[in-house]
Parts: sequence; structure tokens; C-alpha cells
Amino acid sequence: MLTFGGPMRTIAVVAVILSLTVIGTDGNKAHNCCTEVSTQNITVPILGYRIQRRDLPCVRAIIFETEEGEICSHWKQDWVFKKVQEIERERKRQRASTASQ
Repeated sequence: MLTFGGPMRTIAVVAVILSLTVIGTDGNKAHNCCTEVSTQNITVPILGYRIQRRDLPCVRAIIFETEEGEICSHWKQDWVFKKVQEIERERKRQRASTASQ
């Protein structure tokens, strides 16, 4: 029977710990994304938005940036589409006025 002692034992223990750490973190990834969405209209001021694509566990969403934080909204809601269009029109207007100065 082969026994480990000294440095070999330390290397073996470190290898086991590292492999368990990699396995554990891969299965429990911390996702900074929307995993569910709301269909309710937002009543607080909206500062901007970004589009999140579906990449499980993240779902497809429009993420509105508000004064109170980020809100995950369902991308198929009519009010969401209209709000995104409104924000884009305002951005274009601001760019046009900045370019003409």
C-alpha cells in the first residue's frame, strides 16, 4: 500500500480542494441578470434602458434603469416598446442639438 507524506500529501489535498471549488462555483454561478420579468408599468422616472438576451438562467428582458434601481420588464409589453421608442427619440434629439452647436 502506498502512503502519502509531507509535500505529496499537501499537493494532493490542495488539488482536491481546488477541484471541489471549481465544481462548486460552476454549478452555482452568480448571475447579475434578470431571471424573471414584470409586466407592470413603471411609475418612477426612467433614466435609460438596456436589452438583455436570453441566456439561461437569464431571460429575455428590457432592463430599465430608474432612480430606484433596475427593473426587469417583459419585452413584449406594449408600454415597454413605446417607452424604448420614446427614450430613443429623446437620445436622437439630444445628439442632433449637440451636433448643431
